[in-house]
Amino acid sequence: MLKKIILFALVGIVILLVGVGAGVFFGGKILKQPAYVTSPERQVEMPGPMVNMGDFTVNLADREPKIVRFKLVLELNSPKALNLFSESGWQSRVKNEVILAMKDRFYDDLRTAEGILEASQDLTRRINAMMPLADGRAPVKRVLFEEFMLQ
Repeated sequence: MLKKIILFALVGIVILLVGVGAGVFFGGKILKQPAYVTSPERQVEMPGPMVNMGDFTVNLADREPKIVRFKLVLELNSPKALNLFSESGWQSRVKNEVILAMKDRFYDDLRTAEGILEASQDLTRRINAMMPLADGRAPVKRVLFEEFMLQ
């Protein structure tokens, strides 16, 4: 009888130790401090000078009437590029190029984030192709949409 009690006590102690060990192991993983997604040493690119190009409403190329409305901002590569945009005429030319580029798009092209990103990259290429270089670089770093709506 005493052997059975000792055997049950030993089995109980072993189960208790395994449970405590598993709790410490898994609890340490769960309660562990989360790793930072960004390290403090990471270099973050600061935004360049911005030019607000205003609101656009453009008819799309679909058979049925569809429009896209958006607010456009150009992020520039340098302050010299900002001076370039302050000269008269460049903003009108850029606005015309944006309208022409967006008018060739279809509703389905702009329904996804990927489609909008592609339109943004296309606008960046088209605007840089028509503008003179500023400080030896293309003046526009990126085209940003502040608002975007399809109807």
